[in-house]
Amino acid sequence: MIEGAGSIVDAHTVEVTQPDGSKQRHTTKHILIATGSRATLVDIPGKELAITSDEALSLEELPKRAVILGGGYIAVEFASIWKGLGAEVDLFYRKELPLRGFDDEMRTVVASNLEGRGIRLHPGTNLTELSKTADGIKVVTDKGDELIADVVLFATGRAPNSNRLNLEAVGVEVDQIGAIKVYLLSLFTLSVPPS
Repeated sequence: MIEGAGSIVDAHTVEVTQPDGSKQRHTTKHILIATGSRATLVDIPGKELAITSDEALSLEELPKRAVILGGGYIAVEFASIWKGLGAEVDLFYRKELPLRGFDDEMRTVVASNLEGRGIRLHPGTNLTELSKTADGIKVVTDKGDELIADVVLFATGRAPNSNRLNLEAVGVEVDQIGAIKVYLLSLFTLSVPPS
């Protein structure tokens, strides 16, 4: 294992900047890119008061009142977990139903089940501001509603950690968020033809 930040030089060479600032080059027949991703934050006033799924897994105590922004599976999972453990949960998302991209009938059933478990759904609603109060975190929505929570979770997507890899050096194409484009025929074939 080599510690440091890697950058692609060519199709067979990676340059690693080590913690002390020195650089080493390593050559190989193939380069596997598996950098992971980071949670994205919504750019609103008070966003620093929110947590992401990364921090949600290491909370020191269970929140009594949770606000979750996002309609994907991470948001739905945390809403279900926290509600199952006794928290009051409000789930805010932009679309009419959670889990965009999934089958509409299934999405309707999931929304109904979430409500049936006591999770308060807020479709078509975004958060516009967070602020610290003596009672917790004040949440303001784009509909003018306000509520207080112990924790606010942003589950609004993830972005690839690809921005410093120098992928253009070997012609690897990325999309608008930095995800590597792949051929439709294979999920494991990059946008660069084999050399």
